[in-house]
Amino acid sequence: MKILKSIVALAILTLISLSFPACEKTGAENCEQQDMNEILNCGTEKNVEVCCEVDAACVYKYNGIEYPDTNTGLNELADALGCTYKSSADYDEQKQLIISHLIALKERACVGAY
Repeated sequence: MKILKSIVALAILTLISLSFPACEKTGAENCEQQDMNEILNCGTEKNVEVCCEVDAACVYKYNGIEYPDTNTGLNELADALGCTYKSSADYDEQKQLIISHLIALKERACVGAY
């Protein structure tokens, strides 16, 4: 079980590190929005928006606060959301799954910018 958790954590960290480059193909800003309550147990509607622009890092926006596309920013945003993943019992796993959904949202914004 510990090996499985270690492999999952390593895979998530690898995905995070591979997804850090900013959008680079067009000059237009592109944003995507997601109600995190659709995929997580947040209790109420929690809309997160991510905007990406060429030669600039993507920025997450939630509740009037901007969070940078960094490990620290993603962790702070995951904590601010106060959501739990519907099928995970472990807090660290929940947080990593929330972060993986945030990264997927950013990737959709980047694809739209191309």
